[in-house]
Amino acid sequence: MDPLITPPSGTAALALDEADFRLTAPSGFGDGWNHYAHSTAWFEGRLYVGTTRAQMAFMQRTTPPPKLVPWPIKCPPNLDTIERRAEIWQYTPETENWERVFQSPFIKGPGGMNVARYVGYRGMAIFQGNTDRKPCLYVSTWSPRFGGTAQLLRSEDGALFEIVPRPPWNESVRAFRVLQPFQGRLHTSPTAAGVAVGKVQDSVGSDPTIYGADDMLGNSWQAVSSSGFGNPANQTIFEMEVFNGHLYAASVNVNGFELWKTPGGKPPYKWTRVLERGAFRGPFNEVGGSLCVFNGALYIGSGVLNGGYHRAAGVGPAATELLRVWPDDSWDIVMGEARTTPQGLKIPLSGYSCGFDNMFNGYVWRMCVHDGHLYAGTFCWANLLPYVPNQAWPDDVIALIKRWGMEKLVQRYGGFELWRTADGVHWLPVTRTGFGNPYNWGSRTLTSTPHGLFVATANPYGPDVAVKRDGKWQYVPNPRGGCEVWLGNKAFSAAVQNTPSRDTAGAIEIAAA
Repeated sequence: MDPLITPPSGTAALALDEADFRLTAPSGFGDGWNHYAHSTAWFEGRLYVGTTRAQMAFMQRTTPPPKLVPWPIKCPPNLDTIERRAEIWQYTPETENWERVFQSPFIKGPGGMNVARYVGYRGMAIFQGNTDRKPCLYVSTWSPRFGGTAQLLRSEDGALFEIVPRPPWNESVRAFRVLQPFQGRLHTSPTAAGVAVGKVQDSVGSDPTIYGADDMLGNSWQAVSSSGFGNPANQTIFEMEVFNGHLYAASVNVNGFELWKTPGGKPPYKWTRVLERGAFRGPFNEVGGSLCVFNGALYIGSGVLNGGYHRAAGVGPAATELLRVWPDDSWDIVMGEARTTPQGLKIPLSGYSCGFDNMFNGYVWRMCVHDGHLYAGTFCWANLLPYVPNQAWPDDVIALIKRWGMEKLVQRYGGFELWRTADGVHWLPVTRTGFGNPYNWGSRTLTSTPHGLFVATANPYGPDVAVKRDGKWQYVPNPRGGCEVWLGNKAFSAAVQNTPSRDTAGAIEIAAA
């Protein structure tokens, strides 16, 4: 198949550049503990954003040695005193108004202490089941230790959220993320499980099975796949997408992710493997992390767990790739590492090596089609460098530090990258600096709407961040910490030069007010 696709006429005029974006929600909606805008959905003319709270703080419990020194943000001696009740926010474009419409309830934990029932909302989807009167907003949750198993929330109006039956996974499941409609069923799979001493192992589930349900108010969940598609190395079914009349699913696999597809039908579905061993890159493509359909092909963003360096498994550090699969199961490397495969030599069609030539881009975290262009947002870990002990630096990072110096290196590479293409092959950067905020380490969600493209970030550097002054580390308030939500629209670029809130200084003033 010819990899070159003629861009649709007029798409150049619709392409978004950095000047077309403005900040709509700074500093974690005014609370720096809102670290991740983990999920978004466009529902009945409004944008909904689900947050995850205090992500960086609780990474201390699960991060293997060597630990970051100092810890990048200030944490209380007892982490359980942090307010962790996850939030759902609603944005009305006509009034430019944000409103918090839901906050996790408390439940009683050991000794009668209050525990957040949900610390994050990992996924959202619009779906109408057999007994739904209308399309509803469904939300997947993340529960902390002592918080119980993950649950599924449902809302008809975006204001009232109720618990509905979840799949029949075991009580160790703490989180799930993807919610994928297909053939009248909603599909999901666990992506985090409780492990020893109450810790939560994120992105590795205890039940690598896909479940589907057509009646969200009843108990209709059924397994539609075997566990791990019969491969014990498939630890989690991480992402799903519908393409060419099939449901596609990508796994987490320390030997390299697998991609499977099914035409559906009566459960359990019949599945066919499309890619194995991380498209023959092996462990450096441990995760099929993001899937998106564009111009007749399925695009796949890869990664290694934990931001590109899965130390517990001895994988990485490694930068992300972007792959492309066609309906006949042939595939291309769009951005990444050239290699010989059973299908012959594969070279990156875009000319970009892994991470869009940036070793710190650990994931293509999300992709989205908007106005005839495919947008791809990354996770970039460069901002962690000042806190990483020297002995943990890879050789190529040490060489860069010697060449640039730590401060200039972080200044150059800090912040996620957002890229766009009209044909899938020729790519241009929209931002390479997290929209001017180096603490925005990830483009966590991308949502196309009639009002423009929303980009919601992961930014765990709040409320107080560690900075070095006069050779000593100290914690200072960080008005640039906490997740952000940006809106891109070509109509903004003409007026943005005269809009104070567009630039970074304006955003900081708004956040601190």
